[in-house]
Amino acid sequence: MSIFTDMIPAELLINEYKKGQSGAKHDNYVSVGRIMVAIYKNNSFKNTGTVKYQDSTHSGITMSKVFIDGKEYRIDIDTQHYEVQDFDTSGRQTTLILKRIDLYG
Repeated sequence: MSIFTDMIPAELLINEYKKGQSGAKHDNYVSVGRIMVAIYKNNSFKNTGTVKYQDSTHSGITMSKVFIDGKEYRIDIDTQHYEVQDFDTSGRQTTLILKRIDLYG
């Protein structure tokens, strides 16, 4: 099984906060572009010490290097939505820690 055969097209969104009429910040996700990403479900038997990994539901790999520290990202694949909780761009590929979210329920 190859990572490249598992890669599927996805929409990468960045959260650019928008002020409402009351002055409160609201989420405003803007498209960065399309990326190819491979997403895998986390193994529940793997014991890790980080809270981010324990809260995540999936992990992913992409060749895209557009991720910037301090920004919030979301990946949309058709009807599936993933919040990017952490990423590491230091290697050849960018590794992602993802949490699947339900936008309509």
